[in-house]
Amino acid sequence: MDEAKTIEKVRSSMSEKRFRHTEGCVKMAEALAKRYGEDVALARRAAYLHDIAKEMPYDKQLKMADEFGIILTDTQKNEKVIHAFTGALLAEHEFGEGEEVCGAIRWHTTARENMTGLEKIIWISDLTEETRTFPGVSEIRELAFSDIGDALIRGFDTTLSHLVEIGSEIDINMVLARNFEIKAKKG
Repeated sequence: MDEAKTIEKVRSSMSEKRFRHTEGCVKMAEALAKRYGEDVALARRAAYLHDIAKEMPYDKQLKMADEFGIILTDTQKNEKVIHAFTGALLAEHEFGEGEEVCGAIRWHTTARENMTGLEKIIWISDLTEETRTFPGVSEIRELAFSDIGDALIRGFDTTLSHLVEIGSEIDINMVLARNFEIKAKKG
């Protein structure tokens, strides 16, 4: 599906506020893809589609995962996380996206260890796009352009602290992703 049709379908599937976030994510992903030599077109597609299932009813997402045989952990069934997995399914089956884009969508909430360049870009773009205003976002946003590994670690730390603060469960994949990036920094 060409980008204009994708944008039209994405816009019609979400609220105006969610679409503004999506556009911010696209802008950030495009800039980071250029900075790190990743495929800009794939970054734009993954960013446009990353929240395609975010506003889909939860019970419909559970049913979709079940129908496609996706085994989700309890933390991945969380209402704030599941859309990454169902969004990857929609990207593949409704938009014809390949594994690179679908992987970036699938891991944009929890992350995972040994992420691809595109997965890192979508994760950090979702966290730091221009409509985000949480304490420390400006520093992470700047860091993303100088050292994406350091930006990821700072982003993981911020996200994990927030999850602990609100008493939320933490998906083990984020902990593993953080540890992977720290080990990579140490060489």
